[in-house]
Amino acid sequence: MNLRTLLLSSLILFFGTNLLSQEEKDSEFKIGLGISLFNIADYEWDYESAGSNDIYVTIDVNDKFRIEPSFSFSISNYSESFSAGIGGFGKSTISDFNLLYGLRLGYNSNEVLTIAPTIAGEYYFIKHFSLGCEVQLRGLIYGGELAAYTRSSLLVRFYF
Repeated sequence: MNLRTLLLSSLILFFGTNLLSQEEKDSEFKIGLGISLFNIADYEWDYESAGSNDIYVTIDVNDKFRIEPSFSFSISNYSESFSAGIGGFGKSTISDFNLLYGLRLGYNSNEVLTIAPTIAGEYYFIKHFSLGCEVQLRGLIYGGELAAYTRSSLLVRFYF
């Protein structure tokens, strides 16, 4: 084995462990943007009352609490709809994974009020990017009537 190969192998072994390690997350205030994907229930029967994919403004107040305003819209040949909401979540962090539990409240232009207890998980692939899933038990109040269903979403978030 020549000296060059030995030196290169030593450098790879010495620095390689640092290259493969995850970036350390901050436990401070941070802001991000996210979008929900694959909300099957919205396509099946809630299509006329709200936009299908919510856009989230994620605000981690600290390492224990998150506030998440959201909005969505839909426009078709027959109707237009806009919805806005806010969520408040407790947060438990284990390594690169967050467990979130809380409540989402929303209202849309068709006068539908949404109340949704929510549980979610979020995994950080790198410091500024996460992929998560969320399950809600949604209660809808509209025109004096009530409805309830479950909703699950895949969420992608980017943090600044």
